[in-house]
Amino acid sequence: MLTVSQIAKKFTISRATVLYYERMGLLQPCTRSENGYRWYSNNAVKRLETIIAYRSFGVPVAQIHTLLSRGDNKTQEEILQDQ
Repeated sequence: MLTVSQIAKKFTISRATVLYYERMGLLQPCTRSENGYRWYSNNAVKRLETIIAYRSFGVPVAQIHTLLSRGDNKTQEEILQDQ
């Protein structure tokens, strides 16, 4: 499990970006400690990896939520080709 700062450092993004993705409903911590620290699981790390990949192809943040919640079995490559 990683904190906001640790996950930001791992992906070379700012803490603010991680918190922005949380506010937009794209990324959620799996738990919060008593001192308020957000802790992200391996699933959240994989999800952030996907978010960053979509952003690198210019997919707007507003559309990423829709892409992440798709129920079909399309690969990321197929989804990007559709876009």
